[in-house]
Amino acid sequence: MANPQDQFGNSLIPDGKCDVVVVGLGPVGITLCNLLASQGVVVEGFDAADEVHALPRAIGFDHEVMRVFQQIGASTAVSPALGEYRPSEYRSADGVLLRRLESPPEPHPLAWPPYQTFLQPRLEEALRVNARRFSNLRTHTGVEIVKLEHPAEPRVTLRNRATGALIERRPRFVVGCDGANSFIRRGLGVELEDLDFDEPWLVVDLILEDENARLPETNIQFCDPARPRTYVRGPGRLRRWEFMVMPGESPAEINRPERIQELLSPWLRPGQGRVWRSATYNFHALVARQWRLGRVFLAGDACHMTPPFLAQGMTQGIKDAANLAWKLAHVIDGGAEHVLDTYEAERKPFVRDVIEVTKRLGQIICELEPEKARARDAEMIATMAAGKGIQIRQNLFPPIRHGLVDATDGSVNPGTGEPCPQPWVEGPAGRLRLDDAIPGGFRLLIAQAADASPDLLRLARKTGVAVHQIAQDHCHPSQLVEQHGVFAAWLAEKGAVAALVRPDHLVFGTAATIDDAKRLLEKLDARLCGTCH
Repeated sequence: MANPQDQFGNSLIPDGKCDVVVVGLGPVGITLCNLLASQGVVVEGFDAADEVHALPRAIGFDHEVMRVFQQIGASTAVSPALGEYRPSEYRSADGVLLRRLESPPEPHPLAWPPYQTFLQPRLEEALRVNARRFSNLRTHTGVEIVKLEHPAEPRVTLRNRATGALIERRPRFVVGCDGANSFIRRGLGVELEDLDFDEPWLVVDLILEDENARLPETNIQFCDPARPRTYVRGPGRLRRWEFMVMPGESPAEINRPERIQELLSPWLRPGQGRVWRSATYNFHALVARQWRLGRVFLAGDACHMTPPFLAQGMTQGIKDAANLAWKLAHVIDGGAEHVLDTYEAERKPFVRDVIEVTKRLGQIICELEPEKARARDAEMIATMAAGKGIQIRQNLFPPIRHGLVDATDGSVNPGTGEPCPQPWVEGPAGRLRLDDAIPGGFRLLIAQAADASPDLLRLARKTGVAVHQIAQDHCHPSQLVEQHGVFAAWLAEKGAVAALVRPDHLVFGTAATIDDAKRLLEKLDARLCGTCH
């Protein structure tokens, strides 16, 4: 039987059959739609715009995000939009190196490059195309939300922007992924907490026409009090510059073509590059005071805005989606609804930590007082001389310490709350990344040196956890043999023989012995059932 049609001419899921309505189909919203659909949830997504956003926004994301795209079967589809993420150097006004941020070397811990650059419009288009794979997912563009009622039993009214036709949806859950000016957040009366960062910047995306142009090989933060600037090598011929709008300057004036050419003139001669797009933004540090009311949730820029200095804005939004998706799927499949409380409990304090890190870096870059800038330079140069000025980007952020992890008062065992490594493995299906070799869901991953006892296997089956042993050589009877020793080295570093991993690839907890692994399973079972909090 054909799907019924809505007033917009799109295929519509029958009323009362939709589990989740997602409002906003930017990178966070469309990823959430894909994640939910891939886990069997019936979902509809709506966006007010007819096309993907064209202005310059995000340009980088990390390997956890790429792992999410892998999970939804989109890694090949998004790959044409991606490029290498170069090291980032902080340099003084006279060019002295103050700090360098790098990525860990190969073998990559999650089997993907730790950071990548990307073209956001092409990425979003690829994710929207990927969404067509799922018969339980419908997406609608050119449709704006005009009313949200009864968060405990949500009812959403939407309007076709072209015709004015209205439609109502009554899903079990609603997620607002509708950006910084979120209708959902404002409609719920949720306030934003200001974390005290508000700086105006001009962002310019340029297509390089002359590949012989002498441009930096790395990304650079120019810590120049005369005008702080950022340079990023994007995918292909894309080059991005960001210029701080100085006191007394007008954002509209600095965004004029002739002014942009003047700002770019230290690097490029006329004809060497073509300005593709530009926009002025205020870089904010904001966090919503509530991320959930009843059965309505916020994700991405709708509930947090992060200064861009470590490419964390969209990155954290995608991680919101990964965190929330499996919990919604768990509850829709009959699980206890209290699990949904852990979304805000986990993500909000973590995002605050991320924002504080990016704020500190932003404040370094944005210093405008020459005397303070000289003092900053001297301190950072001394740190470089002491061998402490080169840092790994991923090491700047803490693990998840709250919510559905094996934690007590925010204190966690080594490895808990981190993304579990994803080694390349050889198995019955050939050489694959680990997530492609084993089913999703909760997984207990055991080192070659440890053997699962019958009691542990029975408990795992009762808890709904799949047990997999990751071997280091083909002499072991395990069906999965890892290459490069990434997982084994990670376990050894944590003093563990096993890791209990959640559906979003975060580690619930690590175990030093098989008996400890049994206790982990018991804790997880109790937490999911609500018998302890």
